[in-house]
Amino acid sequence: MPSTTPPSACQHCGIDHHEHMQRWTSAAGWHQWTQPTQQQVKQRMTVRRKARTTSR
Repeated sequence: MPSTTPPSACQHCGIDHHEHMQRWTSAAGWHQWTQPTQQQVKQRMTVRRKARTTSR
């Protein structure tokens, strides 16, 4: 998983929709891209924003 996960990445593994196809995780097993929850999107956006402001 990248250090800053895209906000719309898979709910289970954090891989972007365009790169996902079918993946395996121990928590979800074989799965297709699944839309993240609103809470996950918000959390990912917060982390990305924080990383942008601390890198300056």
